[in-house]
Amino acid sequence: MKNQEDRARQTATGKVTAYKDPNLPTPPAVSAGPDWAQAFTTISRQDAETLRAAVATLYPHDALDPLIYRRVIAQFDRVAAQSREAAEMFASFCARLSDGAVLPFAELAESYRVQALTNLETTPAFFFVQRLAVRYLYDDVEVWAAFGYEGASVQLGGYIKRGFDDLDWLPPLPNEI
Repeated sequence: MKNQEDRARQTATGKVTAYKDPNLPTPPAVSAGPDWAQAFTTISRQDAETLRAAVATLYPHDALDPLIYRRVIAQFDRVAAQSREAAEMFASFCARLSDGAVLPFAELAESYRVQALTNLETTPAFFFVQRLAVRYLYDDVEVWAAFGYEGASVQLGGYIKRGFDDLDWLPPLPNEI
């Protein structure tokens, strides 16, 4: 019972501990400072800021630390470093968002960013960025914790011994079953 109370308290306060399979690669470290994209090998600093703003516009979550969106772009840089085609797709996406804009995409008001993204949503570059954004954003343990998802439990012995074996929320079964 205590385990359930702890889990409920953690969920209510948003302080869930999320677990990820330790055999999976760790996300890249990203600086919290203004030079966060300086270490990137393929994506330029300006394109990194454009991509960060695009991902945050596509998947806005006020509860998420902005550093999480930066980690997504660090993953994009890893992908771009491994594939020339991917690097070209990111560059094409950023160029289209900047085409004819008075301000950099990241500095536009949200409504203008949404409109710019809507104009690109049928392009291969948009589809590529959108699909990778989903993959890397929602595969982050900090995102899981923010949403109350505890992640995989296989390496922890499963769910049953961690307070998930209580079915108090279901009505009792009828006697004739």
